[in-house]
Amino acid sequence: MIDQGNRWTVEINQFCGDLPDCNDFEISGYRTNGEEVVNGITYTIIEFYNTFSDQWQLSSYLREEGPMIYILRPNQDEESVLYDFTLEVGDASTLIIVEDTNQNGVADVTAVTTEFIAGEMRKVITFDVPAPDSSISDFEQWIEGIGSTTNLILPFQSVIDAGYNLGCFGNGASFFTFSEEGDCSLLNIPETTNITTLLTPNPVTEQSQLTISNFKNNTSITFYNLLGQFIAQKEITNSTMNINHIDFPSSGIYLYQIIQDNMIVDTQKFMVK
Repeated sequence: MIDQGNRWTVEINQFCGDLPDCNDFEISGYRTNGEEVVNGITYTIIEFYNTFSDQWQLSSYLREEGPMIYILRPNQDEESVLYDFTLEVGDASTLIIVEDTNQNGVADVTAVTTEFIAGEMRKVITFDVPAPDSSISDFEQWIEGIGSTTNLILPFQSVIDAGYNLGCFGNGASFFTFSEEGDCSLLNIPETTNITTLLTPNPVTEQSQLTISNFKNNTSITFYNLLGQFIAQKEITNSTMNINHIDFPSSGIYLYQIIQDNMIVDTQKFMVK
């Protein structure tokens, strides 16, 4: 599930009403893009395609241990279980169904099958999911090696104020379509270039120098705090640039993303003291 090159598209049906700058239907996506060691554990980096900025941004970190998938979100200190593929009929997932409301609950496993999906035989777990404020339930499936049929890192989120559905899944040149729309264009964006970055010294106390290998024109850097909040964006004109302590609101851990030709090609953490 966390192989490099994996990509997912997610179709989002939102209930906008009269809200400005809100699209009733959007297609976004996720992708794996390298690895990072956090707290001594190696995770696969999961990036989310931001439809507002038309850029890939850090979403979370995943790791796979047998039938278990663990997630570490950028604003959390400890990982949690994202998928448990040991579940069988009669079991119930006690994972949080809706994180930001009081609709937490359980989802009952109603079926476990093995199906040929995206070129492989995969375990498929079907859930009966309670819908908030309603006696009507919904259903969702987890597909081994692919994830939820709603939203990769937010299982059971189809029961809130927007409907999330898995559109496409692919790795490399091949892809599998899960929906009638079948827009898999995000799967076809070229992979990132092979670059490395080095920030010295790190932590940044006064001024540090960032060195970028394989530099080319049309490159920029974007800074975020650990909550994913935007700090600043700058154009990069050569293979080195200075990062100054004074440009950040406070001491702490931050993220930088290197963007080339509108593609995120590297994401790293650094400290400001």
